[in-house]
Amino acid sequence: MTAFWIALAISLVAFVAGVAFVIVRVLKTRKALKSLKSAIEVELKRIAGATERSASELETARKAFERLKASLARLKTARARVRLLTDVLAEAEAVLARARAFIPSK
Repeated sequence: MTAFWIALAISLVAFVAGVAFVIVRVLKTRKALKSLKSAIEVELKRIAGATERSASELETARKAFERLKASLARLKTARARVRLLTDVLAEAEAVLARARAFIPSK
């Protein structure tokens, strides 16, 4: 019967040690989860800030693109005018060259 009480005492000590071990592990895990939660919150705030900056930069880029499209339209018009003026000037030079044939030289 003494062996029974010794075995029961050893079992009880093992059970208490196991419960203590589990409690310690639970507390460490809880602390680690709190730390993880804080780290995740910091990173989420950083990502949210980056998203807001990206949105404003995207809007700025969109406005710049619109200005660029308008500038390209003006450039196309200006190039057409230059081409027209160049053609007109070439035609005028050709007429002048033909007219010089009839002007007597000294």
